[in-house]
Amino acid sequence: MWKLKKKLVDQKMDIDQSPIFQFISQKGNDQLSHMSGKDLQYLLILMDPYYIQMRKQLNLNSNVTFGLELEFENAMKEKISKDLKENFPEREWFIKEDCTLDDGAEINSPILKDDKSTWKNLETVCSIIKPVASIGGNSGGHIHIGTQVLGDKKDSWLNFFKLWAVYENIIFRFSYGDFLTARPNIDVYARPLAVTFWDHYCTFQDKNIHLEDIILEISRRKFQAVNFKNVCKNNLDALKLRNTIEFRCPNGSLEAAIWQNNVLFFVSLLTYAKNPSFDDDLISKRYQAYFDKFSDLKWYDEIYLEQALELCDMIFSNNLDKIYFLKQYLKSFQICKKRSKFPAPCTKTKTLVKKKI
Repeated sequence: MWKLKKKLVDQKMDIDQSPIFQFISQKGNDQLSHMSGKDLQYLLILMDPYYIQMRKQLNLNSNVTFGLELEFENAMKEKISKDLKENFPEREWFIKEDCTLDDGAEINSPILKDDKSTWKNLETVCSIIKPVASIGGNSGGHIHIGTQVLGDKKDSWLNFFKLWAVYENIIFRFSYGDFLTARPNIDVYARPLAVTFWDHYCTFQDKNIHLEDIILEISRRKFQAVNFKNVCKNNLDALKLRNTIEFRCPNGSLEAAIWQNNVLFFVSLLTYAKNPSFDDDLISKRYQAYFDKFSDLKWYDEIYLEQALELCDMIFSNNLDKIYFLKQYLKSFQICKKRSKFPAPCTKTKTLVKKKI
């Protein structure tokens, strides 16, 4: 088995064709956090040479809706606008100005579902932007997910607060996408929420506090990692344009596969919060053991493998999704120590996404 190591490092293959899925079944649900040290080390060796790539579909529940905001800088905006109109004459995807960006703009999507046309259109949009713009120091990759995915049960919202609070360090590093660190102003426009969410989890358990009251409180501020300002507190299950939970922490990206992987992750996070098998005891133990170390943005660039495997096993139900998550989280075990230089070569990961020829 170990003789494969040099061969795997020397060649680049698609992750779906990799020997990883001879070692673990692609459709299986192995508990990676319970693997022996030797097996886990071998799995990581198998994972390192491969790419994240676009999938035709993610097999999300049919009730899942989402929207994307692609921010970019140093852009030829007129050309991007022209190309968008040619490809989307009905303005399904449209460009607009954003004063927080350096000579940049953002493209907004329509309400999307997990189907082939969504992902094909996303690839088209990224291909329009990529030759004539770049991801700059202020570029975010915001994802709106329909509130119906989390639902209208108070316990689900409390679970979400707790889950995010305990694993925010994992969430942030994953959401850096194809960069090793956060954009410089993330603590201004998408500030961390671990401490706030833990306080919410503890405070809002009071039976006299109803979900409508909770949403009213948490929707007061926009510039945080999760924005609830668009949530319709009296109609949480409604499929409406502006009834969304917005995830603001992801860095911008011009790679469609990174966007797709981010959507899968945040949908899975919300879905797990309402799972009847939500592992409250395990999450509480993680909080008690490590929370004082994992609630500060300066530590979020580091890798916490045990904690990442734990979250991975909780929110994903198949090995393929777990490998895609780990590939983007681990980033070949690279760590950046020069956040002030972002964006620069030292902040980019080794290639995560297969380049088209």
